[in-house]
Amino acid sequence: MTNKKVFVQKIGSGFPILMLHGFPLDYHSLLPLENCFSQQSAWKRIYIDLPGMGQSQGGFQIKSATDVLNALVEFIHQEFGEQPFAIVGYSFGGYLASALTEKFGHQIKSLFLLAPETVAENSDRTLPAKHIYQISDLPQSATKDEITAYKVTATIESTENFNLFKKYILPGLMSNGKNPLLKYLSENPQLPKEPDQYLNKYCLPTTIVVGKNDNMVGYEDSFALYKTLTNAAYISLPMAGHTLHLDQPQLINCLFNTWLTNLEKLISINKKSKF
Repeated sequence: MTNKKVFVQKIGSGFPILMLHGFPLDYHSLLPLENCFSQQSAWKRIYIDLPGMGQSQGGFQIKSATDVLNALVEFIHQEFGEQPFAIVGYSFGGYLASALTEKFGHQIKSLFLLAPETVAENSDRTLPAKHIYQISDLPQSATKDEITAYKVTATIESTENFNLFKKYILPGLMSNGKNPLLKYLSENPQLPKEPDQYLNKYCLPTTIVVGKNDNMVGYEDSFALYKTLTNAAYISLPMAGHTLHLDQPQLINCLFNTWLTNLEKLISINKKSKF
């Protein structure tokens, strides 16, 4: 039997937060949010490479988004049991997070969805026209391949922004460069239900943050999802694309810290219960 193992990077201790990256990336893409945690933070961050991606490619027979979801469900059962947790979902990770509420809704105490994918088929998405804010020239040391990859999603072009992309986004793109899952997910991107169908009974706090210039998943489709939720906040950031946490790090950090504060209050209210 082939050994299936999800790569996990755990940081800190306390209430667990599962960090789900986008596609075709890896856990590095969410590490910028570490700026919001101090050494005294009572949060256990569980960064993973999604099944079939990054360092979790070995052993998984994945040929569709549904296969990724099923493998992720198995991992959560093993990792958390009946323990409560929260989820941060970026892009495809946000799509998966929506589906997870159907199986683990009683355990997932809050969601932070960053540029979430809400429409699986690229051709069905409502996308804004691509707009570039050129702040400065890109570094001369950048290779042609790095610049090509960067310009796919770049909204703010600058040396600083490019360096963040190279540190946090490019590692996942490189590790998944020859991954057959690229083809499989492009052919089978749809989960069995739409995100609003998964979330229609979820009533715990949800924060949705999108970029007004996101040319990958857009922002309008996420607003339609927001309208179906009973306990949610929706924020659309200007001068921000699909890598909005790199484009507007101070704003994202502020919003994420607010989400953490509210989650801490929720946990405190329920600390004498078993959730």
